[in-house]
Amino acid sequence: MEEAEASLSTMREENEALRVELAEAKGREESTAGRLHEAEGEAARLRDELSRLRTEVLNEKKQKEDLQLRLDVQKEELEREFAVEREELAADYQQQVDDTFIFGYRCCMKKNGIKRDTPSIPPSEEKKLHENLLPDSLSLFAIFLL
Repeated sequence: MEEAEASLSTMREENEALRVELAEAKGREESTAGRLHEAEGEAARLRDELSRLRTEVLNEKKQKEDLQLRLDVQKEELEREFAVEREELAADYQQQVDDTFIFGYRCCMKKNGIKRDTPSIPPSEEKKLHENLLPDSLSLFAIFLL
């Protein structure tokens, strides 16, 4: 009987040790389940964050493309305006050159006492002038042909 009691006592101690071990295992399992639940929550949160970031990147990319298109259109418009302005400036410059030439021509006429810009040569002198100039003109023409 003593053996049975000792065996029973040993079994109770082993049983108690197993219960403590089982309680510790359940605690570890609950802790692991809690950490798993936290990890799943964190994974879901990270998936949501990733989705939000992807959406944000797509929106920013679209905004960048829209901005680039607007800048391209604005650049083309400015280039057209610049070309028009350049042509206007060239025309204004040419007008100034022409005006300066005409002013210089008129000043030269006034300085030399010329009242009309077409020469008035009497017909008899004009004939002599042509006769005197004709041989020289032909020689100049012959030089140009060579």
